[in-house]
Amino acid sequence: MSIDPVFSGARSFDHALDILADQAGRLGFDAIDYAYMPQVRTSDGGWIAADIASRNFPTRWQRGWSRFGRHDPYLWTCYERTLPLDWNEVKGAAWLSPLQREAIEYVDDLGFRDGMSVPIHLPGGRFAFVSGLARDRVGGWRRQEAAASERLFVLAHQFHSAVAPRLGRERVAPGAGPLSPRERECLRYAAAGYSSVATAAATGRSAETVRRQRKSAMGKLNARTIAQAVASASALGLLDGRPA
Repeated sequence: MSIDPVFSGARSFDHALDILADQAGRLGFDAIDYAYMPQVRTSDGGWIAADIASRNFPTRWQRGWSRFGRHDPYLWTCYERTLPLDWNEVKGAAWLSPLQREAIEYVDDLGFRDGMSVPIHLPGGRFAFVSGLARDRVGGWRRQEAAASERLFVLAHQFHSAVAPRLGRERVAPGAGPLSPRERECLRYAAAGYSSVATAAATGRSAETVRRQRKSAMGKLNARTIAQAVASASALGLLDGRPA
């Protein structure tokens, strides 16, 4: 069976962003945003405002956001980590400045009272992120929080790896040993949502063999979860093509 990357049919950046919004919507997010930053910090230690592309945001939302861009508390926190940021970790934090509290209130007033951001660290200090936003504090993705977090993590990295070459941006530099054809196949099935048992049934191997190959791929990619391994392999262009 052929398993194509989610964004393989995207005809343009805007089309890929539409696909991302649709996929995130299935997870319970009402809107998404994406930003690519060639540089995050200024020479004097300040922050650079992200140039954000979005879907399902109110019209002209960026006009009011412009005064907060360099003080975005979600960007500041997201940049310091590699795993998804739950916005609840930022709201109410003691270190927030008055302007940053206003920034959070502004996003709340846009109708987005909950969210998650996925950091994408790139060579040379470059950075990107994808955020999923929700209008209801206890609805949508919160009902399937762990699964939604892992899936958004994978989608964010797949999205960036799909649009970066088209926009002339570099892929994430390889930093791990090459995957074997069987390891790549296991990750392709994992990207499509297959469990080890389902992958074994589809490939004619034992579930234990599949688990061993998935674990080996995770080790080569320095990933702690299968979702991280899929995202890293996708960013490196290792999941293109068909299962072996």
